[in-house]
Amino acid sequence: MHNQPHFQKNDRFSDNEAAQVPKKAFFRRIAQTWLRFSGPNIQSFSDSIADQELLRRSRIISALLTLIIITFILMCPTAIAVPMYWTPLSCFILLSSIAIIFNRKRQVTMSGLLFIFSIDASLIVLMLTLPNGIRNSNIPDFDLYIIPILIGGVVLPRNLIPFLAILHIGIISALFTLLPHDPLLTKEIMVNQDGLAYSELCDAFLIQIVCAMIAWLAAWSVDGALLRANRAEELAEAHRCLNEQTLRIVEQKRRLDYGIEVLREAQARFANGDYRAHANLQDNELIPLAISFNLMVERLNHVTQIAQEYTRLNKSLEQLLDIQHAIFYNHKLKPFSPTKTRVDHLYHSLTQYYQIREFVIQMGSNLEKIRLYLVAQKSDFSQLDPVMKQISSFARDNRDDMNRNKVWTMIIEKAQQIIAQAEAQGKQCLQTIMLLDQSLWEQKLPKRSPILPHQLE
Repeated sequence: MHNQPHFQKNDRFSDNEAAQVPKKAFFRRIAQTWLRFSGPNIQSFSDSIADQELLRRSRIISALLTLIIITFILMCPTAIAVPMYWTPLSCFILLSSIAIIFNRKRQVTMSGLLFIFSIDASLIVLMLTLPNGIRNSNIPDFDLYIIPILIGGVVLPRNLIPFLAILHIGIISALFTLLPHDPLLTKEIMVNQDGLAYSELCDAFLIQIVCAMIAWLAAWSVDGALLRANRAEELAEAHRCLNEQTLRIVEQKRRLDYGIEVLREAQARFANGDYRAHANLQDNELIPLAISFNLMVERLNHVTQIAQEYTRLNKSLEQLLDIQHAIFYNHKLKPFSPTKTRVDHLYHSLTQYYQIREFVIQMGSNLEKIRLYLVAQKSDFSQLDPVMKQISSFARDNRDDMNRNKVWTMIIEKAQQIIAQAEAQGKQCLQTIMLLDQSLWEQKLPKRSPILPHQLE
């Protein structure tokens, strides 16, 4: 029960806030529309301090340019009653419109000067169009020149503020000096100021100087804040750049460590005899070194292959020289170790030549033995011929001789001995021929059928 009013109160506040939301949105849309109409495009400004300060001044000028509408609304009834006020009002609206154009083009300083000049010009025209000259009631109008000073303090560089105050003091002095004075003003100066007209303008000059100093100090403070902000931004940018550079250095160190590790492993593999070791690197600062290492490995590998080939060739040539020495001096061949070169084929040819040479020598020796056997057999047969003649002669002449049997027996024994010697020599010759035929068959000479013993008989 006690909480119900509290809930109702909260609901009432919620309704008020809900009602204010459309109003805020409405005024916000109006303000954004006016900023788009009287100011430059926000997208054309960067995030730097200088551009953001320029955007701030441009928006202040856009906000101050609403005085065109306010001044027109406030001065319109007076201008209708007193038509001479249309001239300064028109001058103010025209020059302020030109200031809007410059503000839209990002000429912020020129736009501010034009806006200040529009106020100064409207005040000058207002003073010049007074029908009776300057009166006592017009003296406070000189204080209106404080408005350009205040505007200049927020939209112009602070170096222009003193010149602006001096300009206003000169304008006030010129208007007061050149324009005619109302008799009442002249009498008041003579009575109250002892004829010193400066006393009437002293307040206006003091206001100009004080406001110019305040505006200058305010602009100086803003510039100091901007300088500190700019330094802070530069420090933050330097810190960001330092962090990025640190990250790049760390990343580069990581890549360098990886590249050094890859090169070290490749070098270790190559030092251990792996002549196909390569360093594979991508997106690394040591790629030129890796390429040089790979090229060196390829060249050393090629040189190693040439050296191995030279060693094998040298070994094969030494074995060929041993074969030549064995052939020349008729020594026994040494075992041959294959070298996987073309010289291996030459070794087989020389081996066959050596075997054929040995076979020819052996065959010559065997043929010489056969020749000697045949010569001996011929000699035996030549001895058998006289014996046979003796047997024939003896058989004709001594058929009835008592010693016939004894002589016959001796002759037969002699003939049998000669025949046995001839048969023994024939068997030796046959064995020699069979050995030659077997040797020819083993040496894989032109194919033929082996000689059988019965063919030789």
